[in-house]
Amino acid sequence: MSTGKALGCGAVALLVAPVGAVMAIVFLTTSIAEDEEAQELERASCVVADEGNGSVPTVPNGWGPLVEEAAKVAGLPTSVVAAQLAQESGWKEDAQSPAGAQGVAQFMPATWASYGNGGDPFSASDAIPAYGRYMAALMKEVQALAGDDADLLVRLTLAAYNAGPGAVREYEGIPPFQETQQYVNSILDTAQSSFSVECKASTGARTWDGDLGDGEWTTPLPGGKFTSGYGQRNVPGLPDWAQNHVGVDIATPGAGHGDGGTVIAPTDLRITGFNDKDGCVIAKENGDDPDFGFAFCHLNDYAVDKGDKLQRGDVIGTEGNKAALGSVPTHLHLEIYAPDAPDLVLPYEGYNIDPEPILKEKGAWPQ
Repeated sequence: MSTGKALGCGAVALLVAPVGAVMAIVFLTTSIAEDEEAQELERASCVVADEGNGSVPTVPNGWGPLVEEAAKVAGLPTSVVAAQLAQESGWKEDAQSPAGAQGVAQFMPATWASYGNGGDPFSASDAIPAYGRYMAALMKEVQALAGDDADLLVRLTLAAYNAGPGAVREYEGIPPFQETQQYVNSILDTAQSSFSVECKASTGARTWDGDLGDGEWTTPLPGGKFTSGYGQRNVPGLPDWAQNHVGVDIATPGAGHGDGGTVIAPTDLRITGFNDKDGCVIAKENGDDPDFGFAFCHLNDYAVDKGDKLQRGDVIGTEGNKAALGSVPTHLHLEIYAPDAPDLVLPYEGYNIDPEPILKEKGAWPQ
């Protein structure tokens, strides 16, 4: 393997990852062993199936059956319903907001009058079924926009709850409101991390609808912290096209603008090429389905050559800050490509998928 290959990372800073936008928070690098221990802790925080009745054990107060029935009525995954109720009220029957929302499902009085069926908004046995009826109505209003895309339909329904179905129809999708986009992502993130069995991505959070393959992965930047997610952003100084962030950013705290931590293979990989102007090592899964593609970008040097075959945990290079369009804060910009991507692929070619739910399900999400 060769070392010291200078990586420039600029088109990917804006072409691959609006990295100049990314404020890299940085922490000390841990060993791979420590990282794997952290992964086990992360996995332990995920829901374990209740073999007794199949319900989600993290729903409190014995309300699991209410949540499951509401999910059926709404047409939403149980994990999403649980995550939304948890976020809205913290499972408190007597919750009240300054705006006047009431109960565990946070109904406004006018909405309750339409969906409460004469019940008590401060009673979970009345409010959770009413929530199911209300979400079913919202889903019906945005159904046409989603077509046959079940994941999009869940996202649009959540957006309709937050911003109103009129806004979803007006923008023909999730409205470009930061609050709404964060709300949708937060619900789906909590659904996967706190209410789905073994961190499996629920409908709405999935970016890949096939089998992820056998075995666990490791975090690609041991000791790194998540700093920026996939999707639309609003970062001052970046052109409109670059606001679409097609990967996730992970940063080693304290690295500033110098060399950061060691970037390693999250799973067995074969190195398929480089995008030197953006400091990217391009790879594919080696000998494992579904053959995802990867790009590890903004590295200050490579420790691999084209054609190398790596095992999980092998060194890829050094987290860095170089970009063709100028220096950026030190961080790793990670992209994952769908299995049908060519061996050497660039961003915005239609193959990018959100790495976050995949990394979480594979036990490789940074702490």
